[in-house]
Amino acid sequence: MHAKVVLQLVGSMDHLRLVWQTGETLLESVTFAEDPEGNRYNVLLAVQEMVTNVLRHGYHHDEHEPIEIEFALTNEQLQIELRDRGPEFDPIAHGETEAAAGNEMPTEAGGFGIHIAQMVMDELSYVRRDGWNCLRLTKEIAVKAGI
Repeated sequence: MHAKVVLQLVGSMDHLRLVWQTGETLLESVTFAEDPEGNRYNVLLAVQEMVTNVLRHGYHHDEHEPIEIEFALTNEQLQIELRDRGPEFDPIAHGETEAAAGNEMPTEAGGFGIHIAQMVMDELSYVRRDGWNCLRLTKEIAVKAGI
C-alpha cells in the first residue's frame, strides 16, 4: 500500500484536530507488530507536539502563517514531514532539554515535545529548504500496511 496526504494549513490551533484525525485515519491501515494502538497513539502525539511547537514558538501564535504536514505511507515505513516558514530552527539540535537530560522535573514550561518525538519515532531529520523548516519523522512498519 502506498498513500500520501498533504495538509496545507493557515489558522488557529483548532487545526490540530484536523491533523490528528487525518493521521488517525491513515494509521488505521497500518498494522504494527507490537502494540498497534499504542504505536498509533504515540505517532499522533509526536506529530501534535511538533505542530504545536511550530505554532507556539516558531510563529508565536500568528494565525496567518502556513504549516504543511505531509503523511507518506509505504509498505516499509511511515514518513511525516512538517514544514513551516518560521525562523530557522533545528529541533533535533535542541532536543536535549532539562526534561530529557535528567531525572529531575524540568524548570521550564513544556520541554517534552521534541523528546517525545525522539522516543517514539525511529528517525528524525531536519533541513532548511527554500525558506522552509522541514522536519521529517520516520517510523518503520514491522508488518506490511494493508486495508
